Amino acid sequence: MNKLFFKKTICLIIVILTSLLLVACSSQAKTGEQTDNSQLTPPANSQQQQSSGSDPGADPGSNSGTIPNSGTSPAQITEKERTLLQQVRQLAEQGKIINCEFAAKTTVYDEVEKKWGNAESMDWVAAAKGNYATYPDRGVVLGINKGSQVFEVRSYARQIQNLSLSAVNEFFGAPPYEVKINGEQIIGYTAGPEFKIEFVFPEPTSNNPDPLLDHYLVLYPQGTVNYMANDPGRQW
Repeated sequence: MNKLFFKKTICLIIVILTSLLLVACSSQAKTGEQTDNSQLTPPANSQQQQSSGSDPGADPGSNSGTIPNSGTSPAQITEKERTLLQQVRQLAEQGKIINCEFAAKTTVYDEVEKKWGNAESMDWVAAAKGNYATYPDRGVVLGINKGSQVFEVRSYARQIQNLSLSAVNEFFGAPPYEVKINGEQIIGYTAGPEFKIEFVFPEPTSNNPDPLLDHYLVLYPQGTVNYMANDPGRQW
C-alpha cells in the first residue's frame, strides 16, 4: 500500500509539473507574437506623415496638400486681384476704365466738360497723337483728337495700383506688346475687336523685380488716324 501511494504521488507531481510547463510555454509564445505584430504596425505619427505627403521621396503632385513656395517665383494671383482684373478687361472691351463713366470712341469731349468742368491741364502730345486732359482729383486722363473725340482713357485709381506685374501677366498671359522706355515697362493686350489695353509699371530692378502698377489705359487706335495728313495713327 505504501508503495502504491508513493507511485500515485509521483505521477501526480509529474502531471502538475507538466501542466505548469505547458502554461508557461503558451504564455511566452503569445508574448512573442504580440511583440512581432507591434513591430509591423507603424506608429500613428508615421501614418500621418505618409497620408499628408511629407515623405521627402514622394511626388509633390501626387497629394492634395499645399506645396511650399520655393521663394523663387512670384506668388499666385489672389481672388481679389482676379476679380479686379476681370472687371478691368470687361470694361476695356467697351472702351472704358474702372473709374470713369466716359468711354473711348463714343464720347465727345464736350460731354466731359459739361459734367466734370474744365480739366486742370490740357497738353498736346505729338507722339500720342492728341491732346491730353488731366483730372487729377478723379485719377483720370483723357486723350482727345482734333475732332474732339475721346480716343484714350487712362486710370490712376488707387485700387489698381496694388496690382503687380506678375499678377497682370498671370491673368492676361504673355503680352503681344511689351516695351521698356523712360524707366517704365509697358505691356499691352487687345480688348475686343476695337480696343487695346496697356498697363504701365516702373521698370523692374533687382531691388524691385515685381513692381506695382502705376496706371493703365484703354486706347481706341482708330481714333488716332488722321486721313487728311495720311497718318495711320497709333496701334499702341
